[in-house]
Amino acid sequence: MAQPASSDYRSVPLFDEMTSPEVAAAIASDAAIFVSLGATEQHGAHLPLGSDTMQGLDISRRAVHRLQQEGIAAIVGPVIPFGPRPFLSETPRDYPGTVNISNNTLRILLEEVCRELIGQGFRRIYLVLANAESDPPMQIVAKELSETTEANLVTLNWLVGVRPHYPKLMKATKPQGHGGEGETCRMLATAPHLVRMNEARPWHPTVPDGVPFADYLPYLGGGVGRYKMPDPFFAGFSDGITGDPQLASAEVGEKVYELVTDWITSIVKFDLATTKKG
Repeated sequence: MAQPASSDYRSVPLFDEMTSPEVAAAIASDAAIFVSLGATEQHGAHLPLGSDTMQGLDISRRAVHRLQQEGIAAIVGPVIPFGPRPFLSETPRDYPGTVNISNNTLRILLEEVCRELIGQGFRRIYLVLANAESDPPMQIVAKELSETTEANLVTLNWLVGVRPHYPKLMKATKPQGHGGEGETCRMLATAPHLVRMNEARPWHPTVPDGVPFADYLPYLGGGVGRYKMPDPFFAGFSDGITGDPQLASAEVGEKVYELVTDWITSIVKFDLATTKKG
């Protein structure tokens, strides 16, 4: 099967692959820089521990590639490969391989990384949410540094950004979460050699009737920050995932990434159009 045109995005270098003069040239061109927030955590028996980090880098590369094609200077920045302990709504117990850091540690780490970039001359920093649990520290850092430095930091939570179209791409009829159909689709597009589809198993929580409007977590666009779920929400939970990963395909993964890339590109272009001087 022929590779989609978007596969050219893999030619975009990662931050660690660039040289110092190349970064200096990007700064001189007022390039936007994308810093993704990943994680090292369990994703069931079918996905690797670095799934969030890989997806974050993939999103950044695809966005940078699209922007460069449209003549907009942008580079992939450093990635944060660790996140806070997963929300209890998704992972109520420990699993081997997961490496958590505290919310405060992530906030400090991200702030110092961004201050380094700002000190070198970057003025447009986009923080890509690739690990949902990293959302609160990410928001704090973006707000504080935007208010206290010359840089403009913008957070990109694509989970909300593509929500109107995302469910229409899924085969599953129930909501998908950590390691479910959507995430497995993206990993099949990003690193198919690391996906063990023969190990994919479905699991869904027991959700009570009468859930109030907008009663879902903030990183999904909801209005409730709930971190302890009542019984029997986790009845039968064992593999560490939520959803129907066995329904996933690389083709749908590419479509999801296309949605995300379209949305991020529109944000960056809007920022340029509304902040350009003279």
